[in-house]
Amino acid sequence: EKRIDEKIQALNEGVHKAGYILKDEIVQSIHGNRAEPTSVDLGFYGSNIKVDVSKPFQSIVYTNVKWAKFLEHGTSPQFISPVTKKALRWKVKNEVFFSKGHMVSCIKARHHFGNSSIRMKPIIIQYIEDKMKAIG
Repeated sequence: EKRIDEKIQALNEGVHKAGYILKDEIVQSIHGNRAEPTSVDLGFYGSNIKVDVSKPFQSIVYTNVKWAKFLEHGTSPQFISPVTKKALRWKVKNEVFFSKGHMVSCIKARHHFGNSSIRMKPIIIQYIEDKMKAIG
């Protein structure tokens, strides 16, 4: 029975460690060290990838960054117009621009979480299998 308990504990630890392995891969993706484009403000986004290992045999890798879903899945081109003023105003270098409304381009999907999960799946499976084999 002790042997079974050791195997269960090893499996649980392996699943929890796998969450941190995936988190590290996602952070590398955000920082531009993988095929996906680097995300803007990568210090904030990259440092806010979390792992929840509060439940047995489960790791949840997530972020509370509100705009992360737009980076992950992208957006569509859209028309923007002023809400509280008569015109939009912005500055590029030393030139000021005004608009009563215009189309803005989309944010291209970066798939940091999705691509990292696909990339790391065989590595994580192998890690957990090795952890189980070590117990015997």
